[in-house]
Amino acid sequence: MYRIMLVDDEIGVRNSIKAKIDWNAAGFMIVQEADNGLAAMQLLQEGPLPDVVITDVRMPQMDGMAFVKACKEAYPELRMIVLSGYSDFEYMKAAIQYGVKDYLLKPVVRSELTALLGRLAEELEADRSRLLEQEQEERKHTELLGVMREQLIWQLVKDEWFSVATMKERMTQLELGALAKDDVRAQFVTVEMRIPPGRLDDWSERKDLLYLAFQLMCRESAEKLAHVYPFHASSHPALMHFLVLVADEAGHSRLMDDFVRRLRRDLQSYLRVACVIGVGETTSGLRQLKDGYASSLLAWSQATTEGGGAQPSAQLLALTHAFSPEVERKLMQAIEGVDMAAFAKQLQGIFAAERGDTPMFVFTFLTLRIILLFHAIAKKFELGDASLQSYLWNCQLAVRDYSSREQVLELLLEMAQLVMDEVRKTRFSSGQQMLEAIRKYVDENYTYELSLASLAEMFHLNETYLSGLFKQSVGSTFSDYVTKLRLTKAATLLEEGELKLTDIATLVGYSSASYFSTAFKKWYGKGPKEYREERGKRS
Repeated sequence: MYRIMLVDDEIGVRNSIKAKIDWNAAGFMIVQEADNGLAAMQLLQEGPLPDVVITDVRMPQMDGMAFVKACKEAYPELRMIVLSGYSDFEYMKAAIQYGVKDYLLKPVVRSELTALLGRLAEELEADRSRLLEQEQEERKHTELLGVMREQLIWQLVKDEWFSVATMKERMTQLELGALAKDDVRAQFVTVEMRIPPGRLDDWSERKDLLYLAFQLMCRESAEKLAHVYPFHASSHPALMHFLVLVADEAGHSRLMDDFVRRLRRDLQSYLRVACVIGVGETTSGLRQLKDGYASSLLAWSQATTEGGGAQPSAQLLALTHAFSPEVERKLMQAIEGVDMAAFAKQLQGIFAAERGDTPMFVFTFLTLRIILLFHAIAKKFELGDASLQSYLWNCQLAVRDYSSREQVLELLLEMAQLVMDEVRKTRFSSGQQMLEAIRKYVDENYTYELSLASLAEMFHLNETYLSGLFKQSVGSTFSDYVTKLRLTKAATLLEEGELKLTDIATLVGYSSASYFSTAFKKWYGKGPKEYREERGKRS
């Protein structure tokens, strides 16, 4: 049912129009009346807005033309119908200049009113359908953008990067420009949901629904604040993480306190669950994001359900100079080179015995950082069911239970051996296994600007050898393989018919819609718009 406002200074005219037809049968109802433009503007300001306004032109205080002009400026989407007599030609000319397309001559004829309303109903229905499509498109865009952002943030804190420049480019594509700054300051928050005894009673098999509600509530909490980005690991549904950018140094501490307090309160009030929250150290620069993430895990491991978990003291990051980018690079070289002696030497340097007075939480932090390195390497080289990655993650969650430097070292050496075994199986077996690891990596990261040179360096291969191996095993060049991955995904998104071409281009890794359209037409023989139209007709 569409809503109408009727504006005329003569009550008799208004009553006559109301009595002309069965408004409900026509799909309309008159919800507001006014006797001049000034009174009508007041009603519009109070809201809600009607769908259509029918107004006379000759009225006191504010005549119809002044009213129409004011409406078009304040409410450009509002549909206006002007009532006029045969002698009101100048008024009608002015109305047309203001964009009014529909009018009725006085006295109003029933058939003309019925015909006009029928046309309006069709136009309003088309507008609603178009608006619904736009909302669905925006919702789909937001959902996909959220997924891609979470994947990117996971890579920032857990995986090996291609390069800072590549990561920044992808951040910009995903509307994370604030994160792409060289001096970006950020803080991480880790939240664990804990279900009180008896909370689910006999519905324990529906725990997955509670996990989903927990994740949705965390994401909704993040949406209310600028520069707060949630992410989580699907293998651990009771844990959520947040990356919080420091936009205002003076007010950031208060923002974090309010965010944590509100999140705890909402989880308790709406889901009736407890939570453990850890707030990490503030970091500066993209390269320190892994440190910030690890420190939030450390704070979470020391927290309780009663409080937010005291942040480790400010000395934490200062004491972790032992884990510099250069040390991390040497650790990675030792593991990927399957050199346990070199790895153990580096480990002894990090956990030097003379640091006996170092607080245990620093050892725990360093352990978490090394486990993140293990995980990145395992993800790169592990083929099959990812059981090693799961084991490493569980070790990361359990490391808070270790109480001595010796226990930590024993754990890390054990994990290093497992990761090296996985690297050895892939690197030093057949070329086919290595190619499968690279192919898996490309399948997961095709939205980035990949190159044979970067992949060859990442997997310790000669670029020419990798090019030949790829073409021989896959049956296409590396460039064609990446293009096919991107455009196959793009075709799927086009068939769903809900996203703009610019959004699809971004989601599959193209820097511009025009570049994407050119590549798509070259691959499929038709442009993306034509492809979408043809698929829409078939369905």
